[in-house]
Amino acid sequence: MEFVLFEDVDGREVFVNPERVIWVREYPGHTTMISCGHDDKFMVRLAPAQAVAALGRTIR
Repeated sequence: MEFVLFEDVDGREVFVNPERVIWVREYPGHTTMISCGHDDKFMVRLAPAQAVAALGRTIR
């Protein structure tokens, strides 16, 4: 299993399994929400394209 390290908006480290990411959405204030399921969501200070690239995915 592979994980990608992010820092959330509160400065905490978050490890994400790229296989479980459902969606990535941009929010105001230069933040992006990454969802891995029902309650598994977190906010990072990256553009959506940067978050997707960090996850090793391509944008379709």
